Amino acid sequence: MKRVLPLGVAIVAFVLTVVVLRVVVFDRDTPPIPGIRATAELGPLRQHPLVNGRDNGQSARYGDTSIWVFGDTVLREPWRFLSSTGAATSDLRARDGITITSPDVFADPVGDPVDLLPLRPPETRFTKAHAKGSCRPETDGYCAVLIGLWPGAIVADPARRRVLVFYAKLCRGGPEGSRCSGPLGHGLGTGVAAIDMTTRKVTRLTATGTRTLSSVEGPDPTLFFPGSTPWTAAATLVGDDLYVYGDCDARCHVARVPVASVADRSAWRFWAGDDRWAADEGGAAANLSGGSAGNSVIHVPALDAWLNVYLPKLSNTLTGQVGSSPSGPWSRPFAIAETDSAGGGANYAGFAHPEFAEKDGRVQYFSYYQAKTYQQRIIRVEFD
Repeated sequence: MKRVLPLGVAIVAFVLTVVVLRVVVFDRDTPPIPGIRATAELGPLRQHPLVNGRDNGQSARYGDTSIWVFGDTVLREPWRFLSSTGAATSDLRARDGITITSPDVFADPVGDPVDLLPLRPPETRFTKAHAKGSCRPETDGYCAVLIGLWPGAIVADPARRRVLVFYAKLCRGGPEGSRCSGPLGHGLGTGVAAIDMTTRKVTRLTATGTRTLSSVEGPDPTLFFPGSTPWTAAATLVGDDLYVYGDCDARCHVARVPVASVADRSAWRFWAGDDRWAADEGGAAANLSGGSAGNSVIHVPALDAWLNVYLPKLSNTLTGQVGSSPSGPWSRPFAIAETDSAGGGANYAGFAHPEFAEKDGRVQYFSYYQAKTYQQRIIRVEFD
């Protein structure tokens, strides 16, 4: 006779089976998930006095300096709008908060914030030709269009005395219903910029080893990837290899390239599962969880693990995963800290800033963008 379990026992057995499978799928060969000993809100990032608000906020350590890059930036007195700015500080003690009041990534003591990433001459001519007030939306589909460059992941490359910034190019502000309509507009592709820390020159690198991609103003040799697969979520340097994370939806993909050859698109390889790396982006497999506006992937010596930090879309819970390498495998997601929404809905842009870490990385400092107040806010977290 076939034995039938009571309904309650069957439900418990099913739940336990799901839990076991979840552990096997997510936690196989991964470091243990750390406990959280303490968290503390340290208030807003202290910024340049002319900054009314700016989002994103990823950083990297170059020498004894913390260099930050931001996306959309609103300035006051007078009102101005920039799509990319930067700042820096040599004060790497963050227990009482973080102050970055410099106007640029070179830690200059005075001056006003300016655009970090430069437009190319064809882009400048394009925006001038379609400038608001000199065009008619009903006849010009690009009337009043602006080209924006949004900084994302940032990584220091001290061997070449530079800092690399992965950015998204977009067009926006066009007529309603057009390709570039709305404040967020349309993604045109992903590029890589190099900040030369010796000459103080910012250059958008030309992609070699690949076909030239098209943009609204014409061919753009600085685009490494099309707008459909942005690679700006996170980046980390391990020895001579640069790991770049992007093409994210609920989960991100990961690419690897020798940092000296980052401009050679043919040198990029894409994680395809297990220990396989594909030359074709189309062969990439989903990897770690993705965040709203990006992630941070850092090594934490105290945990003997890699840590992926992010704010999930439509969530105010700063979340993490631990992995045994920059490409995983990764643990199941776990909560790190609750962020303060100030009653304004979901925050975004949750990032780690390991240059401020203490106790061999056991104490970490994270930032997030509080959408209600336009503030970058800082959280101190101590892991068990």
